[in-house]
Amino acid sequence: MRRITYLLKLFFRLPAREKLWFVFAWFFSGATRLFLLTLPFRWIAPRLGLHLNNTQLCAVTPEKQRKLAWRIGKITELACKYTPWQSKCLVQAMVARTLLGYYKIPYVMHLGVTKTNIAEDLLKAHAWLCVGPRVITGRDGHKQFTIVSTFISPAVLGQPSATGHSHA
Repeated sequence: MRRITYLLKLFFRLPAREKLWFVFAWFFSGATRLFLLTLPFRWIAPRLGLHLNNTQLCAVTPEKQRKLAWRIGKITELACKYTPWQSKCLVQAMVARTLLGYYKIPYVMHLGVTKTNIAEDLLKAHAWLCVGPRVITGRDGHKQFTIVSTFISPAVLGQPSATGHSHA
């Protein structure tokens, strides 16, 4: 009960636009989790952005967009923290990426892996989303991972919107 009370206090302190983001992120994280559990990743990947294999890069963005993206990332992480389903790094990156796409903010999404010492779990995966030089979702431990796949918004290349097609 304390957790719900705390969440409600947090929610009601948010500005109106951020309340909308929170509600969107909460519900869309459930849909995203369902997609990830039921659809092959090859069907989902083209919706993440333009695929650039394992390239590490940074999209140049104005300060105003970086600030907006940072808030979107924080609200997405907050909403995902309170879902009854698992809303870990990939779900958070996909939800935030959708909001960034709405505001036409260029992003770079990285998917990475690292080896572990645990016999049952030899590889560990992670996803993080960047706007400019800042990681807006998936900050925790992202430097430990080797990038295996990168997706960028069409806005990085000056394209108006995502077409849903993958380019390598």
